[in-house]
Amino acid sequence: MSIGALRNSYQAFRSDLGQANLKGTFGLARGLKKFFAERVTPEQATEELQRALAGREESFLELARTQIYAHPGSSYRRLLELAGCEFSDLRAHIHRHGLETTLERLAAEGVYLTADEFKGNKEVVRGGRSFLVFPQEFARSTSSPGFAAQNSGSRSRPVHFVFSLDFLTASAPMRCVFFSAHDLFSYSHAVYDAVLPADGGMNNLLINAKLGISTERWFARKIPVNNRLVGSYHYLLTYLIVLSGKLFARGFPKPGFLDLRDISRIVRWVLDKRREGRDCCIRTVASNASRIAYVAGEMGVSLEGTKFIVSGEPFTESKREVIERVGASAIPIYGSAEAGGVGYGCASSRHTDEVHVDQYRLAVIQHPGFPAHDAPTIHPLLCTTVHPVYRHLLLNVGIGDYGTLEKRDCGCALEKVGLTLHLHHIRSYEKFASEGMNYFYGDLFELLERLLPAEFGGGPGDYQLVEDEDDRGQTRLSLLVHPEVGELDEGKLLSRLRAALTEGSRSNRFMTEVWQNAGTLRIRRQPPSVSPRGKILPLQMKSK
Repeated sequence: MSIGALRNSYQAFRSDLGQANLKGTFGLARGLKKFFAERVTPEQATEELQRALAGREESFLELARTQIYAHPGSSYRRLLELAGCEFSDLRAHIHRHGLETTLERLAAEGVYLTADEFKGNKEVVRGGRSFLVFPQEFARSTSSPGFAAQNSGSRSRPVHFVFSLDFLTASAPMRCVFFSAHDLFSYSHAVYDAVLPADGGMNNLLINAKLGISTERWFARKIPVNNRLVGSYHYLLTYLIVLSGKLFARGFPKPGFLDLRDISRIVRWVLDKRREGRDCCIRTVASNASRIAYVAGEMGVSLEGTKFIVSGEPFTESKREVIERVGASAIPIYGSAEAGGVGYGCASSRHTDEVHVDQYRLAVIQHPGFPAHDAPTIHPLLCTTVHPVYRHLLLNVGIGDYGTLEKRDCGCALEKVGLTLHLHHIRSYEKFASEGMNYFYGDLFELLERLLPAEFGGGPGDYQLVEDEDDRGQTRLSLLVHPEVGELDEGKLLSRLRAALTEGSRSNRFMTEVWQNAGTLRIRRQPPSVSPRGKILPLQMKSK
Protein backbone atom coordinates (compact mmCIF):
# COMPACT_ATOMS: atom_id res chain seq x y z
CA MET A 1 0.00 0.00 0.00
CA SER A 2 1.39 3.45 -0.92
CA ILE A 3 1.96 6.18 1.68
CA GLY A 4 -0.85 8.18 0.12
CA ALA A 5 -3.27 5.25 0.20
CA LEU A 6 -2.26 4.47 3.80
CA ARG A 7 -2.85 8.11 4.76
CA ASN A 8 -6.28 8.06 3.09
CA SER A 9 -7.21 4.85 4.89
CA TYR A 10 -6.11 6.29 8.22
CA GLN A 11 -8.06 9.50 7.62
CA ALA A 12 -11.15 7.50 6.70
CA PHE A 13 -10.62 5.39 9.84
CA ARG A 14 -10.44 8.53 11.98
CA SER A 15 -13.47 9.98 10.20
CA ASP A 16 -15.55 6.89 10.94
CA LEU A 17 -14.43 6.74 14.56
CA GLY A 18 -13.64 10.41 15.07
CA GLN A 19 -16.24 10.96 17.76
CA ALA A 20 -15.55 7.67 19.51
CA ASN A 21 -14.07 7.75 22.99
CA LEU A 22 -10.87 5.89 22.06
CA LYS A 23 -9.71 5.83 25.69
CA GLY A 24 -12.92 4.02 26.51
CA THR A 25 -12.31 1.59 23.65
CA PHE A 26 -8.75 0.80 24.76
CA GLY A 27 -9.94 0.28 28.34
CA LEU A 28 -12.77 -1.97 27.22
CA ALA A 29 -11.11 -5.27 28.23
CA ARG A 30 -10.74 -4.10 31.84
CA GLY A 31 -14.20 -2.61 31.94
CA LEU A 32 -15.87 -5.75 30.60
CA LYS A 33 -14.64 -7.87 33.51
CA LYS A 34 -16.44 -5.60 35.96
CA PHE A 35 -19.45 -5.26 33.67
CA PHE A 36 -19.97 -9.03 33.52
CA ALA A 37 -19.28 -9.53 37.23
CA GLU A 38 -22.03 -7.16 38.41
CA ARG A 39 -25.22 -8.96 37.37
CA VAL A 40 -28.69 -7.42 37.54
CA THR A 41 -31.42 -9.53 39.15
CA PRO A 42 -35.19 -9.04 38.72
CA GLU A 43 -35.45 -7.91 42.35
CA GLN A 44 -32.70 -5.31 41.88
CA ALA A 45 -34.22 -4.15 38.60
CA THR A 46 -37.68 -3.68 40.13
CA GLU A 47 -36.26 -1.69 43.03
CA GLU A 48 -34.16 0.50 40.71
CA LEU A 49 -37.07 1.28 38.38
CA GLN A 50 -39.42 2.18 41.22
CA ARG A 51 -36.80 4.43 42.83
CA ALA A 52 -36.00 6.20 39.56
CA LEU A 53 -39.66 6.65 38.58
CA ALA A 54 -40.38 8.27 41.95
CA GLY A 55 -37.60 10.83 41.38
CA ARG A 56 -37.74 11.35 37.61
CA GLU A 57 -38.93 14.98 37.80
CA GLU A 58 -36.05 15.98 40.07
CA SER A 59 -33.65 13.99 37.91
CA PHE A 60 -34.79 15.92 34.83
CA LEU A 61 -34.51 19.25 36.63
CA GLU A 62 -30.94 18.44 37.66
CA LEU A 63 -30.08 17.63 34.04
CA ALA A 64 -31.69 20.89 32.89
CA ARG A 65 -29.77 22.87 35.52
CA THR A 66 -26.34 21.33 34.94
CA GLN A 67 -26.43 20.39 31.25
CA ILE A 68 -28.59 23.14 29.73
CA TYR A 69 -28.89 26.30 31.83
CA ALA A 70 -25.24 26.08 32.97
CA HIS A 71 -24.08 26.23 29.34
CA PRO A 72 -24.71 29.59 27.60
CA GLY A 73 -24.04 28.07 24.17
CA SER A 74 -26.59 25.28 24.56
CA SER A 75 -29.14 25.12 21.73
CA TYR A 76 -31.75 23.99 24.24
CA ARG A 77 -31.03 27.01 26.44
CA ARG A 78 -31.44 29.26 23.40
CA LEU A 79 -34.88 27.74 22.72
CA LEU A 80 -35.89 28.10 26.38
CA GLU A 81 -34.79 31.73 26.42
CA LEU A 82 -36.78 32.46 23.25
CA ALA A 83 -39.80 31.00 25.07
CA GLY A 84 -39.05 33.16 28.13
CA CYS A 85 -38.49 30.15 30.39
CA GLU A 86 -35.91 30.58 33.14
CA PHE A 87 -34.88 27.62 35.30
CA SER A 88 -37.05 28.85 38.17
CA ASP A 89 -40.05 28.95 35.79
CA LEU A 90 -39.31 25.42 34.60
CA ARG A 91 -39.03 24.07 38.14
CA ALA A 92 -42.21 25.79 39.33
CA HIS A 93 -44.27 24.56 36.36
CA ILE A 94 -43.08 20.97 36.77
CA HIS A 95 -43.85 20.97 40.50
CA ARG A 96 -47.32 22.34 39.83
CA HIS A 97 -48.36 20.54 36.63
CA GLY A 98 -46.00 17.60 36.19
CA LEU A 99 -43.20 16.82 33.74
CA GLU A 100 -45.14 15.73 30.64
CA THR A 101 -47.63 18.64 30.86
CA THR A 102 -44.70 21.05 31.14
CA LEU A 103 -42.98 19.51 28.13
CA GLU A 104 -46.18 19.84 26.09
CA ARG A 105 -46.42 23.51 27.06
CA LEU A 106 -42.79 24.07 26.07
CA ALA A 107 -43.29 22.32 22.73
CA ALA A 108 -46.28 24.54 21.97
CA GLU A 109 -44.05 27.57 22.66
CA GLY A 110 -41.32 26.42 20.28
CA VAL A 111 -39.04 24.43 22.61
CA TYR A 112 -38.48 21.34 20.50
CA LEU A 113 -36.25 20.06 17.71
CA THR A 114 -37.46 18.12 14.72
CA ALA A 115 -35.43 15.09 13.64
CA ASP A 116 -33.81 17.11 10.82
CA GLU A 117 -33.03 20.04 13.15
CA PHE A 118 -31.49 17.73 15.74
CA LYS A 119 -29.22 16.15 13.12
CA GLY A 120 -28.14 19.56 11.79
CA ASN A 121 -29.80 18.95 8.41
CA LYS A 122 -32.14 21.94 8.73
CA GLU A 123 -31.99 25.35 10.35
CA VAL A 124 -33.98 25.95 13.54
CA VAL A 125 -36.37 28.88 12.98
CA ARG A 126 -38.29 30.20 16.00
CA GLY A 127 -39.78 33.63 16.63
CA GLY A 128 -38.07 35.28 13.70
CA ARG A 129 -34.64 33.94 14.71
CA SER A 130 -32.72 31.10 13.14
CA PHE A 131 -29.67 29.03 14.00
CA LEU A 132 -28.09 25.69 13.12
CA VAL A 133 -27.33 23.06 15.75
CA PHE A 134 -24.46 20.59 15.74
CA PRO A 135 -25.34 17.03 16.80
CA GLN A 136 -22.06 16.68 18.69
CA GLU A 137 -23.26 19.06 21.39
CA PHE A 138 -25.96 16.60 22.46
CA ALA A 139 -23.68 13.56 22.81
CA ARG A 140 -22.81 12.59 26.36
CA SER A 141 -19.18 12.84 27.36
CA THR A 142 -18.10 9.91 29.51
CA SER A 143 -14.94 8.26 30.77
CA SER A 144 -16.66 4.89 30.85
CA PRO A 145 -15.16 2.24 28.51
CA GLY A 146 -17.16 1.65 25.37
CA PHE A 147 -17.08 0.67 21.72
CA ALA A 148 -17.75 2.50 18.48
CA ALA A 149 -20.86 1.54 16.50
CA GLN A 150 -23.30 2.93 13.97
CA ASN A 151 -26.98 2.55 13.22
CA SER A 152 -28.11 0.89 10.01
CA GLY A 153 -28.85 4.13 8.18
CA SER A 154 -32.14 2.74 6.87
CA ARG A 155 -33.67 6.19 6.30
CA SER A 156 -30.57 8.39 6.06
CA ARG A 157 -26.79 8.22 6.36
CA PRO A 158 -25.55 5.95 9.18
CA VAL A 159 -25.00 7.75 12.50
CA HIS A 160 -21.78 6.94 14.36
CA PHE A 161 -21.67 6.89 18.16
CA VAL A 162 -20.07 5.19 21.14
CA PHE A 163 -21.87 2.70 23.35
CA SER A 164 -20.46 3.06 26.85
CA LEU A 165 -20.68 0.23 29.36
CA ASP A 166 -22.38 2.51 31.88
CA PHE A 167 -25.13 3.24 29.33
CA LEU A 168 -25.67 -0.50 28.81
CA THR A 169 -25.69 -0.95 32.59
CA ALA A 170 -28.33 1.78 32.92
CA SER A 171 -30.42 0.03 30.24
CA ALA A 172 -30.29 -3.37 31.95
CA PRO A 173 -32.98 -2.85 34.68
CA MET A 174 -35.65 -2.05 32.11
CA ARG A 175 -34.69 -5.05 29.98
CA CYS A 176 -34.67 -7.26 33.09
CA VAL A 177 -38.24 -6.38 34.10
CA PHE A 178 -39.30 -6.81 30.46
CA PHE A 179 -37.82 -10.33 30.41
CA SER A 180 -39.59 -11.13 33.69
CA ALA A 181 -42.92 -9.87 32.35
CA HIS A 182 -42.68 -12.29 29.41
CA ASP A 183 -41.11 -15.18 31.40
CA LEU A 184 -38.05 -15.30 29.12
CA PHE A 185 -35.33 -16.28 31.58
CA SER A 186 -36.05 -20.00 31.12
CA TYR A 187 -35.73 -19.93 27.31
CA SER A 188 -32.83 -20.91 25.04
CA HIS A 189 -31.66 -17.59 23.59
CA ALA A 190 -30.25 -16.67 20.20
CA VAL A 191 -29.54 -13.40 18.40
CA TYR A 192 -29.90 -12.92 14.65
CA ASP A 193 -28.34 -9.54 13.91
CA ALA A 194 -25.35 -7.82 12.35
CA VAL A 195 -21.83 -7.66 13.76
CA LEU A 196 -19.98 -4.44 14.58
CA PRO A 197 -20.04 -1.68 13.48
CA ALA A 198 -23.81 -2.27 13.64
CA ASP A 199 -24.92 -1.98 17.25
CA GLY A 200 -27.87 -4.37 17.54
CA GLY A 201 -26.19 -7.76 17.83
CA MET A 202 -23.45 -6.82 20.29
CA ASN A 203 -25.73 -4.71 22.51
CA ASN A 204 -28.21 -7.55 22.93
CA LEU A 205 -25.47 -10.06 23.73
CA LEU A 206 -23.96 -7.76 26.35
CA ILE A 207 -27.25 -6.96 28.06
CA ASN A 208 -28.23 -10.65 28.06
CA ALA A 209 -24.94 -11.40 29.80
CA LYS A 210 -25.56 -8.58 32.28
CA LEU A 211 -28.82 -10.31 33.21
CA GLY A 212 -27.09 -13.68 33.60
CA ILE A 213 -28.63 -15.07 30.41
CA SER A 214 -26.57 -17.51 28.37
CA THR A 215 -26.97 -16.68 24.67
CA GLU A 216 -26.42 -19.94 22.81
CA ARG A 217 -26.12 -18.77 19.22
CA TRP A 218 -25.28 -15.57 17.35
CA PHE A 219 -26.57 -15.93 13.80
CA ALA A 220 -24.67 -13.00 12.34
CA ARG A 221 -24.93 -10.71 9.36
CA LYS A 222 -22.00 -8.77 7.93
CA ILE A 223 -22.30 -5.02 7.50
CA PRO A 224 -20.49 -3.05 4.77
CA VAL A 225 -17.65 -0.78 5.91
CA ASN A 226 -15.85 2.02 4.12
CA ASN A 227 -12.38 0.49 4.05
CA ARG A 228 -10.33 -2.50 5.13
CA LEU A 229 -8.72 -0.75 8.12
CA VAL A 230 -12.08 0.12 9.63
CA GLY A 231 -13.35 -3.40 8.94
CA SER A 232 -10.30 -4.93 10.65
CA TYR A 233 -10.79 -2.69 13.68
CA HIS A 234 -14.41 -3.77 14.15
CA TYR A 235 -13.57 -7.42 13.50
CA LEU A 236 -10.88 -7.41 16.20
CA LEU A 237 -13.12 -5.45 18.59
CA THR A 238 -15.90 -8.00 18.10
CA TYR A 239 -13.59 -10.85 19.04
CA LEU A 240 -12.14 -8.92 21.99
CA ILE A 241 -15.64 -8.62 23.44
CA VAL A 242 -16.48 -12.24 22.60
CA LEU A 243 -13.28 -13.46 24.29
CA SER A 244 -14.05 -11.37 27.40
CA GLY A 245 -17.56 -12.76 27.41
CA LYS A 246 -16.28 -16.34 27.28
CA LEU A 247 -13.89 -15.63 30.17
CA PHE A 248 -16.19 -13.67 32.47
CA ALA A 249 -19.82 -14.24 31.43
CA ARG A 250 -22.24 -17.13 31.31
CA GLY A 251 -22.48 -18.12 27.65
CA PHE A 252 -21.26 -15.66 25.01
CA PRO A 253 -21.19 -16.97 21.43
CA LYS A 254 -18.92 -15.95 18.61
CA PRO A 255 -20.70 -14.85 15.41
CA GLY A 256 -21.72 -17.57 13.00
CA PHE A 257 -22.28 -15.86 9.67
CA LEU A 258 -25.18 -16.69 7.38
CA ASP A 259 -27.04 -15.00 4.55
CA LEU A 260 -30.68 -15.02 3.52
CA ARG A 261 -30.33 -18.40 1.83
CA ASP A 262 -29.25 -19.97 5.14
CA ILE A 263 -32.32 -19.04 7.20
CA SER A 264 -33.19 -22.74 7.48
CA ARG A 265 -30.19 -23.08 9.85
CA ILE A 266 -32.07 -20.99 12.40
CA VAL A 267 -35.19 -23.10 11.96
CA ARG A 268 -33.18 -26.29 12.46
CA TRP A 269 -31.62 -24.87 15.64
CA VAL A 270 -35.13 -24.22 17.01
CA LEU A 271 -36.17 -27.77 16.12
CA ASP A 272 -33.10 -29.20 17.85
CA LYS A 273 -33.94 -27.25 21.01
CA ARG A 274 -37.55 -28.38 20.91
CA ARG A 275 -36.37 -32.01 20.78
CA GLU A 276 -34.43 -31.23 23.98
CA GLY A 277 -37.64 -29.89 25.54
CA ARG A 278 -36.53 -26.24 25.39
CA ASP A 279 -38.46 -23.27 23.99
CA CYS A 280 -36.48 -20.64 22.09
CA CYS A 281 -36.29 -16.86 22.17
CA ILE A 282 -34.74 -15.16 19.13
CA ARG A 283 -33.82 -11.46 19.15
CA THR A 284 -33.89 -9.91 15.67
CA VAL A 285 -35.53 -7.24 13.54
CA ALA A 286 -39.17 -7.72 12.58
CA SER A 287 -38.51 -8.54 8.90
CA ASN A 288 -36.09 -11.29 9.89
CA ALA A 289 -38.59 -12.82 12.31
CA SER A 290 -41.30 -13.04 9.66
CA ARG A 291 -38.72 -14.39 7.17
CA ILE A 292 -37.70 -17.16 9.60
CA ALA A 293 -41.37 -18.04 10.15
CA TYR A 294 -42.02 -18.04 6.40
CA VAL A 295 -39.11 -20.45 5.81
CA ALA A 296 -40.40 -22.70 8.60
CA GLY A 297 -43.77 -22.76 6.86
CA GLU A 298 -42.12 -23.71 3.57
CA MET A 299 -40.28 -26.51 5.39
CA GLY A 300 -43.61 -27.71 6.78
CA VAL A 301 -42.51 -27.48 10.43
CA SER A 302 -43.97 -25.80 13.51
CA LEU A 303 -42.17 -23.23 15.68
CA GLU A 304 -44.67 -23.63 18.50
CA GLY A 305 -43.41 -22.13 21.75
CA THR A 306 -40.84 -19.89 20.03
CA LYS A 307 -40.84 -16.22 20.94
CA PHE A 308 -39.23 -13.54 18.81
CA ILE A 309 -38.21 -10.21 20.31
CA VAL A 310 -38.52 -7.83 17.36
CA SER A 311 -37.38 -4.26 16.79
CA GLY A 312 -35.78 -2.03 14.17
CA GLU A 313 -38.97 -1.36 12.18
CA PRO A 314 -42.74 -1.30 12.76
CA PHE A 315 -44.17 -4.63 13.88
CA THR A 316 -47.29 -4.92 11.75
CA GLU A 317 -50.27 -7.24 11.79
CA SER A 318 -49.09 -8.83 8.55
CA LYS A 319 -45.75 -9.81 10.09
CA ARG A 320 -47.54 -11.04 13.22
CA GLU A 321 -49.85 -13.25 11.14
CA VAL A 322 -46.90 -14.87 9.31
CA ILE A 323 -45.19 -15.60 12.65
CA GLU A 324 -48.30 -16.96 14.36
CA ARG A 325 -49.11 -19.16 11.36
CA VAL A 326 -46.26 -21.49 12.41
CA GLY A 327 -47.17 -21.40 16.11
CA ALA A 328 -44.64 -18.76 17.22
CA SER A 329 -45.25 -15.32 18.74
CA ALA A 330 -43.42 -12.00 18.79
CA ILE A 331 -42.86 -9.23 21.34
CA PRO A 332 -41.97 -5.73 20.11
CA ILE A 333 -39.29 -3.36 21.37
CA TYR A 334 -39.32 0.18 20.01
CA GLY A 335 -36.32 2.49 19.95
CA SER A 336 -34.25 4.98 17.98
CA ALA A 337 -30.59 5.77 17.42
CA GLU A 338 -30.90 9.02 19.37
CA ALA A 339 -32.97 7.84 22.33
CA GLY A 340 -32.07 4.15 22.65
CA GLY A 341 -34.91 1.94 23.89
CA VAL A 342 -38.16 3.93 23.94
CA GLY A 343 -40.73 1.20 24.64
CA TYR A 344 -40.93 -2.48 25.64
CA GLY A 345 -43.72 -4.87 24.66
CA CYS A 346 -46.69 -5.16 26.99
CA ALA A 347 -47.37 -8.68 28.32
CA SER A 348 -51.13 -7.97 28.27
CA SER A 349 -51.29 -6.08 25.00
CA ARG A 350 -54.41 -5.03 23.12
CA HIS A 351 -52.52 -4.03 19.97
CA THR A 352 -49.93 -5.82 17.83
CA ASP A 353 -47.14 -3.32 18.47
CA GLU A 354 -48.15 -2.09 21.95
CA VAL A 355 -45.24 -1.15 24.22
CA HIS A 356 -44.77 0.39 27.65
CA VAL A 357 -42.90 3.68 27.32
CA ASP A 358 -39.54 3.57 29.10
CA GLN A 359 -40.42 6.32 31.58
CA TYR A 360 -37.44 5.17 33.61
CA ARG A 361 -35.10 6.90 31.13
CA LEU A 362 -37.35 9.09 28.98
CA ALA A 363 -40.38 11.33 28.89
CA VAL A 364 -42.36 10.91 25.66
CA ILE A 365 -45.11 13.25 24.45
CA GLN A 366 -46.88 14.08 21.21
CA HIS A 367 -46.23 17.54 19.84
CA PRO A 368 -49.50 19.32 20.69
CA GLY A 369 -49.55 21.79 17.81
CA PHE A 370 -47.15 20.70 15.11
CA PRO A 371 -48.62 18.23 12.60
CA ALA A 372 -46.13 16.14 10.66
CA HIS A 373 -45.86 17.46 7.09
CA ASP A 374 -49.23 19.21 7.35
CA ALA A 375 -51.09 15.98 8.16
CA PRO A 376 -53.46 17.28 10.87
CA THR A 377 -54.15 13.92 12.48
CA ILE A 378 -50.49 12.96 12.90
CA HIS A 379 -48.39 14.58 15.61
CA PRO A 380 -44.69 13.67 16.03
CA LEU A 381 -43.42 11.89 19.12
CA LEU A 382 -40.97 13.99 21.13
CA CYS A 383 -38.45 12.44 23.55
CA THR A 384 -36.78 13.99 26.58
CA THR A 385 -33.96 12.57 28.70
CA VAL A 386 -34.78 12.08 32.42
CA HIS A 387 -32.01 9.65 33.47
CA PRO A 388 -28.49 10.89 34.39
CA VAL A 389 -26.90 8.26 32.11
CA TYR A 390 -27.90 8.79 28.50
CA ARG A 391 -26.62 8.46 24.93
CA HIS A 392 -27.82 11.91 23.84
CA LEU A 393 -29.27 14.75 25.87
CA LEU A 394 -32.79 15.22 24.52
CA LEU A 395 -35.32 17.97 25.18
CA ASN A 396 -38.49 17.50 23.13
CA VAL A 397 -36.57 15.96 20.23
CA GLY A 398 -38.48 14.39 17.36
CA ILE A 399 -37.32 10.92 16.26
CA GLY A 400 -39.27 10.80 13.00
CA ASP A 401 -42.20 8.73 14.28
CA TYR A 402 -45.77 9.12 15.47
CA GLY A 403 -48.15 6.84 17.35
CA THR A 404 -50.96 6.61 19.89
CA LEU A 405 -50.12 7.33 23.54
CA GLU A 406 -52.49 6.24 26.30
CA LYS A 407 -52.42 5.48 30.01
CA ARG A 408 -54.02 2.28 31.24
CA ASP A 409 -53.63 -0.40 33.88
CA CYS A 410 -52.84 -3.65 32.07
CA GLY A 411 -51.78 -5.73 35.08
CA CYS A 412 -48.48 -6.97 33.61
CA ALA A 413 -45.15 -6.77 35.44
CA LEU A 414 -44.13 -3.61 33.58
CA GLU A 415 -47.24 -1.77 34.76
CA LYS A 416 -46.76 -3.01 38.32
CA VAL A 417 -43.39 -1.24 38.64
CA GLY A 418 -45.07 2.03 37.57
CA LEU A 419 -44.82 2.09 33.77
CA THR A 420 -48.40 3.04 32.95
CA LEU A 421 -47.89 4.93 29.68
CA HIS A 422 -48.54 2.77 26.59
CA LEU A 423 -47.68 3.46 22.95
CA HIS A 424 -49.02 1.65 19.89
CA HIS A 425 -49.62 1.98 16.12
CA ILE A 426 -46.10 3.38 15.80
CA ARG A 427 -45.15 4.52 12.32
CA SER A 428 -42.59 6.71 10.64
CA TYR A 429 -43.66 9.83 8.82
CA GLU A 430 -41.78 10.29 5.57
CA LYS A 431 -42.35 12.19 2.37
CA PHE A 432 -41.66 11.66 -1.28
CA ALA A 433 -40.10 14.64 -3.04
CA SER A 434 -40.83 14.86 -6.76
CA GLU A 435 -41.76 17.39 -9.40
CA GLY A 436 -40.98 20.20 -6.93
CA MET A 437 -43.59 19.05 -4.40
CA ASN A 438 -43.79 16.87 -1.30
CA TYR A 439 -46.20 14.04 -0.66
CA PHE A 440 -46.84 12.82 2.87
CA TYR A 441 -47.65 9.17 3.39
CA GLY A 442 -49.08 7.61 6.49
CA ASP A 443 -49.16 3.83 6.81
CA LEU A 444 -47.75 2.07 3.75
CA PHE A 445 -47.50 -1.25 5.56
CA GLU A 446 -51.21 -1.98 5.13
CA LEU A 447 -50.84 -1.52 1.37
CA LEU A 448 -47.52 -3.29 0.82
CA GLU A 449 -47.77 -6.11 3.35
CA ARG A 450 -51.47 -6.94 3.24
CA LEU A 451 -53.50 -5.47 0.38
CA LEU A 452 -51.12 -5.98 -2.55
CA PRO A 453 -50.12 -9.54 -1.51
CA ALA A 454 -53.80 -10.45 -1.10
CA GLU A 455 -54.64 -9.13 -4.58
CA PHE A 456 -51.48 -9.97 -6.56
CA GLY A 457 -49.65 -12.68 -4.58
CA GLY A 458 -46.60 -12.85 -2.36
CA GLY A 459 -46.33 -11.72 1.24
CA PRO A 460 -44.61 -9.25 3.62
CA GLY A 461 -41.26 -8.19 2.19
CA ASP A 462 -42.16 -8.81 -1.47
CA TYR A 463 -43.19 -5.20 -2.28
CA GLN A 464 -41.29 -1.96 -1.66
CA LEU A 465 -41.50 1.63 -2.91
CA VAL A 466 -38.17 3.16 -3.89
CA GLU A 467 -37.54 6.84 -4.53
CA ASP A 468 -34.55 7.16 -6.87
CA GLU A 469 -33.36 9.06 -9.95
CA ASP A 470 -33.22 7.98 -13.59
CA ASP A 471 -30.32 8.67 -15.98
CA ARG A 472 -31.75 12.13 -16.68
CA GLY A 473 -31.68 13.12 -13.01
CA GLN A 474 -35.48 12.91 -12.70
CA THR A 475 -36.97 11.54 -9.49
CA ARG A 476 -38.85 8.28 -9.99
CA LEU A 477 -41.08 6.33 -7.67
CA SER A 478 -40.64 2.62 -8.36
CA LEU A 479 -42.63 -0.24 -6.91
CA LEU A 480 -40.23 -3.15 -6.51
CA VAL A 481 -41.90 -6.56 -6.79
CA HIS A 482 -39.96 -9.69 -5.89
CA PRO A 483 -39.55 -11.98 -8.94
CA GLU A 484 -40.77 -14.92 -6.84
CA VAL A 485 -44.24 -13.37 -6.77
CA GLY A 486 -44.66 -14.77 -10.28
CA GLU A 487 -46.63 -13.43 -13.23
CA LEU A 488 -48.87 -10.44 -12.62
CA ASP A 489 -50.81 -7.80 -14.52
CA GLU A 490 -48.44 -4.84 -14.16
CA GLY A 491 -51.00 -2.40 -15.58
CA LYS A 492 -53.57 -3.46 -13.00
CA LEU A 493 -50.95 -3.32 -10.23
CA LEU A 494 -49.89 0.19 -11.25
CA SER A 495 -53.53 1.32 -11.24
CA ARG A 496 -53.96 -0.16 -7.76
CA LEU A 497 -50.87 1.71 -6.56
CA ARG A 498 -52.12 5.01 -8.00
CA ALA A 499 -55.50 4.50 -6.34
CA ALA A 500 -53.85 3.85 -2.96
CA LEU A 501 -51.60 6.90 -3.21
CA THR A 502 -54.55 9.21 -3.87
CA GLU A 503 -56.20 8.34 -0.55
CA GLY A 504 -56.14 10.70 2.38
CA SER A 505 -56.43 14.23 1.02
CA ARG A 506 -57.00 16.43 -2.02
CA SER A 507 -53.27 17.19 -2.17
CA ASN A 508 -52.52 13.45 -2.37
CA ARG A 509 -54.86 13.12 -5.35
CA PHE A 510 -53.30 16.13 -7.05
CA MET A 511 -49.75 14.90 -6.40
CA THR A 512 -50.50 11.43 -7.78
CA GLU A 513 -51.98 12.94 -10.92
CA VAL A 514 -48.82 15.01 -11.41
CA TRP A 515 -46.69 11.87 -11.02
CA GLN A 516 -48.83 9.96 -13.49
CA ASN A 517 -48.61 12.72 -16.11
CA ALA A 518 -44.85 12.98 -15.62
CA GLY A 519 -44.34 9.21 -15.88
CA THR A 520 -42.87 9.13 -12.38
CA LEU A 521 -44.50 5.87 -11.25
CA ARG A 522 -43.17 2.56 -12.52
CA ILE A 523 -42.83 -1.13 -11.59
CA ARG A 524 -39.53 -3.02 -11.39
CA ARG A 525 -39.23 -6.78 -10.91
CA GLN A 526 -36.42 -7.21 -8.42
CA PRO A 527 -36.04 -8.17 -4.75
CA PRO A 528 -36.72 -5.28 -2.35
CA SER A 529 -33.74 -3.59 -0.77
CA VAL A 530 -32.66 -5.13 2.55
CA SER A 531 -30.64 -3.20 5.15
CA PRO A 532 -27.51 -4.77 6.70
CA ARG A 533 -29.64 -5.73 9.72
CA GLY A 534 -32.25 -7.39 7.48
CA LYS A 535 -34.93 -4.69 7.58
CA ILE A 536 -37.24 -4.22 4.62
CA LEU A 537 -38.80 -0.78 4.96
CA PRO A 538 -41.90 0.10 2.90
CA LEU A 539 -40.14 3.14 1.45
CA GLN A 540 -36.49 3.18 0.46
CA MET A 541 -35.39 6.81 0.14
CA LYS A 542 -32.49 8.02 -1.94
CA SER A 543 -29.57 9.20 0.22
CA LYS A 544 -29.68 12.83 1.28
